[in-house]
Amino acid sequence: MISNVVTADTLIGMTILSRTTGNKLGVVQDLYIDPVEGLLKGVTMQTPDGNLAGIDYKNIYSFGHDAVMANDDESIVAIKEDWLENHSHAKKHLFGVRIVTESGNLLGQVANIYVRLTQPPFAVYEVRDSILDKLLGRNFFMFASAGRAFSDDAERIVVPDDITENAASNLRELMNRAETPIHRKAIIVRTPDDGEDTIVRH
Repeated sequence: MISNVVTADTLIGMTILSRTTGNKLGVVQDLYIDPVEGLLKGVTMQTPDGNLAGIDYKNIYSFGHDAVMANDDESIVAIKEDWLENHSHAKKHLFGVRIVTESGNLLGQVANIYVRLTQPPFAVYEVRDSILDKLLGRNFFMFASAGRAFSDDAERIVVPDDITENAASNLRELMNRAETPIHRKAIIVRTPDDGEDTIVRH
């Protein structure tokens, strides 16, 4: 696997610990990803007492092999089910979403989601129609920030017609492009520190 890039499934189910106390704060339930900015905004979790909570990306100290380390016990905030429903999450909303061009051509579905854990924490979609497509090499990888619109029913993401020019046939090729200035500018719209659309206390 490419350094600092993991699948969403790798993080889901991981234990969350407080760096300052060592307390177990909960378990990662899903990843809060903005479907247009393409950024990891935070994680939602289930606390030891079974409640829903979340942590902003800026309050996560590190992502380890065995645990996600929060800055401290106060990093988590309580959330409600309706907040979860109305904010896009990898497992709950983005897996299986159709990718459609502005000209109306269906390119496939989001079959996997990769996240770069370091700044900027951007997401990558693996797009294909079926397992057979993967076996035949008919899948491609695109920056999630290429999305132009996300439908209200969480069924479609609209992308530019030239998406294939900025996509890649494998993850390593796409990540190498992320290091070039022209792609860096295209990927990063704004960072999670801007205070917008973060996990907030309810």
